[in-house]
Amino acid sequence: MTLPNSSNRRADTPTSALFPREISRFFIRNRGHTLLVNGAPGTGKTLFTISGLDLLEQHGDVLYVSTRVDQDTVYDMYLAEHSSLDETDILDISQNAFERPLDVEVPLERLDLTSLLEWLTQVSEVNTELTVAFDSWDLVYQYLAARHDDPPDIETVTTQLVALAREKGIRTLLVSEDVASPPLEYIVDGVVALQVSEDNRGRTRRQLKLEKLRGVRIGNRLQPFTLADGQFRAIRPVKLSTVHSGTGDATWNPRPNTRRKFSTGVDDLDPIIADGYNRGSVVHLDLGADLSRDAWSVLTLPTIRNFLANKMGAAVVPPREGSPGLLHNDLTAVLDPHRFETHCHVFGNYTGAVTETAQGSEMADDVETSSSGGEPAAETGSDESLPSRVHDQRGDGDALEYRSYIESIERLRDQSTGPVLHVISMDTARRTFEDRLGELANYIAIHNDLAVIITKPGTELRERADRVADMHFRLERSGSAIALYGENPLTPLLGIGIDRSQPIQEVTLTEMV
Repeated sequence: MTLPNSSNRRADTPTSALFPREISRFFIRNRGHTLLVNGAPGTGKTLFTISGLDLLEQHGDVLYVSTRVDQDTVYDMYLAEHSSLDETDILDISQNAFERPLDVEVPLERLDLTSLLEWLTQVSEVNTELTVAFDSWDLVYQYLAARHDDPPDIETVTTQLVALAREKGIRTLLVSEDVASPPLEYIVDGVVALQVSEDNRGRTRRQLKLEKLRGVRIGNRLQPFTLADGQFRAIRPVKLSTVHSGTGDATWNPRPNTRRKFSTGVDDLDPIIADGYNRGSVVHLDLGADLSRDAWSVLTLPTIRNFLANKMGAAVVPPREGSPGLLHNDLTAVLDPHRFETHCHVFGNYTGAVTETAQGSEMADDVETSSSGGEPAAETGSDESLPSRVHDQRGDGDALEYRSYIESIERLRDQSTGPVLHVISMDTARRTFEDRLGELANYIAIHNDLAVIITKPGTELRERADRVADMHFRLERSGSAIALYGENPLTPLLGIGIDRSQPIQEVTLTEMV
């Protein structure tokens, strides 16, 4: 009897999105590769291995080999709710290597280190594109070595196993709890290590270190992952687009606000922070180092969308290097363009290209003001592509005064309904607000507005912004991905993702536990 065919699997097979692309390529491009999976107890090695078998089961037969627990226990602990594998894919060789699920004719009375390779050869010949995972390889070796008076060492057996895997085209995963195992690392084709730590506030951080993958280019050696819901899930890098894209034309569905709260516009975030941002509050969005230039928009764009969709106003001071046209392209694609023109006011320096003001407000190198109807430039490096109302202005001028900013907000308030959202990047607006943050916070509270103050590494006002803020969130790189967490309120580490399956791409959050 061969292993069950993948066509008979349940329909809820996890997608390849759960697994690192580099390791998928490592196995799929070469059927004979062997991967060593290192990690201390509790780091997630078994769940990683199960996820890998789920992926490779789509390309052939898979077998999970253990000496620790029986098939039913392994299935109940790891597979029942999250995997396409079933009991027939699990083999406990401490019970009987020749019983279910492998009915192969081998002239062996019992399995030991000498007969292991012959047994594996027979198994591979009656199955298609076989993948075998030994969890753990150390325990399998110790169990079989106990059947010899003078057993070969683990390095010798591993060398023989790797050679057989290459010859027969068997994909192999060797799970090891010996974190420092240099001799085995030199023998195999690939090495990954699972690492777990806690920060000073008790947040769990998990990273997968790609140490070696023969034949595969490794762009980011450290990749964050989570074991949420008992399943290994890689946290993928987020590519932020300055042009709206989705599966078709769609209108943003406004999230309801309450008497006390504004929705963040991110469905996954609202319940984490007790239904959203408090009315009349200041939120400090603290950006870490090495983020992409438009990382600020991950949290702010959904909130801006939701304010406008609820017919409220939004005033935005983008970062200096923010993409030209980001707000215009995104918001007019998912909302009535008239709503953007009447309810959104953008104060911004688009990397030298400044939108001409429709209201005669002062323009400067520190904060330039523009009517949102000025059609910000599309993202391009060419000045010829800028709309007629966008001009290249690099001369010095007087900074926008705080009084002028408030006057613009009051005009915006008259054109919209209810409170106003203020999104202010302090690298652009330092000269306007450096001595007025407390005054701004009082203004926000009196008018039941919401302010999101954005700071970056080296921003002089970072500590001052934190003092006036009611909430403090930090966005930072985690390996190759982006993670969010709250310092006030305290939240877990949350992996940022983008759901591209919906008509409007939306931000998703995955708890990293």
